Amino acid sequence: MKNPYEVLRTKEQELIRVRKEMDALRIAARLLGAEDPGAANGEAPSKLPRVVEMP
Repeated sequence: MKNPYEVLRTKEQELIRVRKEMDALRIAARLLGAEDPGAANGEAPSKLPRVVEMP
């Protein structure tokens, strides 16, 4: 049987990794959006779906 504390620690580490990946993707999306002429006016790119941030 797995140690519940070890499983919890592993899941917490995975969560931290996924949050870092999400931050990197947000940065990349902003950089790619800067190439869109509408992004210069503060408009969201219409061809991309809206990003929903989780708490």
